[in-house]
Amino acid sequence: MVSGPGFWLRRLWQGAAAHLLTPTQDERRQRLAEPLLLPQGPLARLRFVVFDLETTGLRPSRGDRIVAIGAVRVQDGRVDETDAFATYCHPGRPIPLESTAIHGITDAMVRDAIAWPEAVAAFHRYAAGDVLVAHNAAFDLTCLHCAEARAGVRFDQPAVCTLALSRWLDPAAADHSLEALAARHGLVVAGRHDALGDAIMTGHLFADLLRRAELAGVGDLETLLRRTRMRESIAAASAAF
Repeated sequence: MVSGPGFWLRRLWQGAAAHLLTPTQDERRQRLAEPLLLPQGPLARLRFVVFDLETTGLRPSRGDRIVAIGAVRVQDGRVDETDAFATYCHPGRPIPLESTAIHGITDAMVRDAIAWPEAVAAFHRYAAGDVLVAHNAAFDLTCLHCAEARAGVRFDQPAVCTLALSRWLDPAAADHSLEALAARHGLVVAGRHDALGDAIMTGHLFADLLRRAELAGVGDLETLLRRTRMRESIAAASAAF
C-alpha cells in the first residue's frame, strides 16, 4: 500500500482542486435560474435528448462521479432508438460496493473506459442544441453541472423532468417512480439501472407524457415550463444532491 508523503500530498492537492472546480449550491441554483433561449414551435416538432446517468453515489456536489451515460433522441413525438449514445467512463476512483449493487457496474468494467470528463464532453457534443430530458432531472443535471469545469463544456440548453411532468399531469397519483410510471403507461421495464436501457424507457414514457400535455393545452416549450413550474421544481430538488 502506498502511503508516503508524496502520495498524501497528491491526494490533498487533488481534493482541493476538486473542491474548487465543483460549483457551490448557490452557484448551481443560479445556473438553474439563468434566462434560457427556448426553441420555438410545437412541442412535438422539437428535438429532445432523453438521458440517464449511473454514478459512484448520489452526492455529485460532494465528489460522486459518473460511471455510465446513456441517451436516446426523441423527435416528432417518437423515440429513435437507432440514434443513441452509450458509454462507460472511468470515475478516477473506486466504485463503492453499495453503488455496484444498484447498477451492476464494477471497477473492472470501467478499467479501460474513457475518463469521465471525456465522456461528459462527448455527451455534450451529442446533445448540442437539443432539449435535455431525464427522470428526476435535478440529480442528472447536478451531475453534469459538477462535471462541466473538468470537461470544458457548458450545458446551457433547457431541460425537462419527467418526474415533475408526471406530477403535474397526475397530481393525485401517489407513486411517480420510473417503475410505477412504466406500469401505468404499459411500458416493459427491462435493463433497469442500465443507463441506455433507462434512457430508452424514459424516452417512451416522455413521448406519452408529451402527448398528454398537448391534449391539456400545452403547445410549446415555454408554456410547458411555465405551467408545470419545471425550472423551479428542478432547482428546489437539486439541493439534495
